[in-house]
Amino acid sequence: MSKQEILRRLEALEAILNSPPPAPIAGQTSLPMGMIGHHTYEGPGLCRAELFGTVCGAHRDAHELMDDDA
Repeated sequence: MSKQEILRRLEALEAILNSPPPAPIAGQTSLPMGMIGHHTYEGPGLCRAELFGTVCGAHRDAHELMDDDA
């Protein structure tokens, strides 16, 4: 692949990334962040659950525990 072809592809990619996001689809709704962040405690110690590339790190008591977690 030539240097010119690489530059052409990079410029095309930059144009795509700089374009505005598409309009929402009819009926599409967003989720509250609380719903997205809810997860099961993964211990021991501080929570090791990974959410979208970020480790939770909260104490076990900061999680809503279900009866079978106790």
